[in-house]
Amino acid sequence: MSERPDERPDTGHGVVSPEGLRLLRAGLHGSRRPLTRLAAWSLVEASPALASGWVTAAAIDRGFLADRPSTGLAWLALLAVLYGARAGAERAMFPHFAAVVEPLRDHLVRTLVGATLDRAARQGHADSAAVARLTRQVELVRNLVATLLRTARPLALTLVAAVTGLLLLDPVAAAVVLPPLLGTLLVFPLTLRATMRRRRALILAEEQVVVRTGEALGAARDLFALGAREHTVGQVEAATDAYVRAGVSAARFGAVRVLLVFLGGHLPLLALLLTGPWLVSTGRISPGELVGAITYVTGSLIAALTAVTGSVGGHWTQLGSTLTRLAEAGGAVPRAPAGTGSAAGPDGFGLAVERLTFGYGPHAEPVLRDLSLEAPEGGHLAIVGASGIGKSTLAGLLAGLDTPTSGTVRLGARDVTRLDPILRARSIALVPQEAYVFHGTVRDNLRYLAPGATDAELLGAAEEVGADAVIGRIGGLDTELVDPGTQLSAGERQLLVLARAFVSPARIVILDEATCHLDPVAEARAENAFAARPGTLIVIAHRIASARRARQVLLLDGDRADLGTHEELLTNAAGYADLAGQWSPWATR
Repeated sequence: MSERPDERPDTGHGVVSPEGLRLLRAGLHGSRRPLTRLAAWSLVEASPALASGWVTAAAIDRGFLADRPSTGLAWLALLAVLYGARAGAERAMFPHFAAVVEPLRDHLVRTLVGATLDRAARQGHADSAAVARLTRQVELVRNLVATLLRTARPLALTLVAAVTGLLLLDPVAAAVVLPPLLGTLLVFPLTLRATMRRRRALILAEEQVVVRTGEALGAARDLFALGAREHTVGQVEAATDAYVRAGVSAARFGAVRVLLVFLGGHLPLLALLLTGPWLVSTGRISPGELVGAITYVTGSLIAALTAVTGSVGGHWTQLGSTLTRLAEAGGAVPRAPAGTGSAAGPDGFGLAVERLTFGYGPHAEPVLRDLSLEAPEGGHLAIVGASGIGKSTLAGLLAGLDTPTSGTVRLGARDVTRLDPILRARSIALVPQEAYVFHGTVRDNLRYLAPGATDAELLGAAEEVGADAVIGRIGGLDTELVDPGTQLSAGERQLLVLARAFVSPARIVILDEATCHLDPVAEARAENAFAARPGTLIVIAHRIASARRARQVLLLDGDRADLGTHEELLTNAAGYADLAGQWSPWATR
């Protein structure tokens, strides 16, 4: 089984990576209004934590100990009103939670689907671990953000409110409670590094279980035929064992929170109980203030500290590890350097390749090496060569979908990888071998690249490439393609996609074996239509007739690349003569 590009060792992220934070910020972009409303309601929610100790002290000192029980009850009634307001605030915040987390999930799904499709198109295989990211990991981020908004937000305010209330109530009691509490809060973030490393290891181990199991199931017949069943089962078991070990390690480290809660919460409470009688007897604090300080510690500080170091800390480390992994997956496809895209469009529609080298990794053998050629505006170039020689790779480089290892591809005078992606997509249409026809009307499919095209333009393009008979057979432009795979043959799908490219504004059209399911007559009609259309045509040929029709032919032959007409290459390039001899006029490979 081959190793996937995403199977990389733990890089040791101790905190959420900058990329993960950027991914989170991008997902929360546009949520300022609901977040502002959550903050406003949070202040109401924190009011009991701020007032609980102070109100309790007033009820005791000014009410019950002063032989004024009605006053004491009035103070306690005020506290009950504050708790009622807190309950109302919690109820009012739920719609705002949804307004934050649902757009976040949608953003993550769009980002990961785009990255997964991009990677599959560039690297030629599907990413089986993407299933785990698109289902469990995205949903996990959504749920964790919602949980942290519901818990970490009020807990942080509770800590601040309780500390503020304690300071206002009595500085002496605050001096007993706050040093160990603040020390614990300072130490706690340092423990997150080790926790997040374990969380990240758990996520990577889970992905490996998905990858290994998916590969084994997908290749089950071959594995049994080759007698590799035991070896494969061993790989799956090893991945599962690693996942279990990672889970146990993450769980064991969670025991650190028990010590933190004792040092920051229970130790100050013990100190108050031991020093309280002496403080009261010496007049440093009143009985009500002592009870109020204990109320702050037991009612707010210990509970908040327990949650922060326990569930909230666990949720945050899990969120950080998951976001880091999603950011890696979303950015795993090499792209042009950020900020290098030009807002200007191309200044011409000829392609020039200068000393182009490309490999699928820093240590991989280059697929293309030091290639130079020109496809002038209005030209018609056919690219031929043995299977796996790099023809489709070159097509992706010409379209700007891949970044060369070295060298440049220029559209007019501009580097194609540095053009604005939208302007580049309008200028270059790459039509692959597998025709993509989606669920929708025939009209929607044809004008996908030209939203403003009229019905007359769509039907005219279909007639030019030979797709008019297909449209007539299935009932016209309004026909709904519910299941294109069964409603249309492979050749009919290719004809519709060719019509889509023909009506588009693109002036560079690259046909990457896009006619392989057509018969030679239909293929000739489509290629001749594109050749007569304004712009530049590049054909990855799978029949010798395509090379004969082209004005220039590029032969890729190992480290060599020969450029010339069909007749010139037959005379001067032995590899081309051999290839042409292997091709019959009806060959479809």
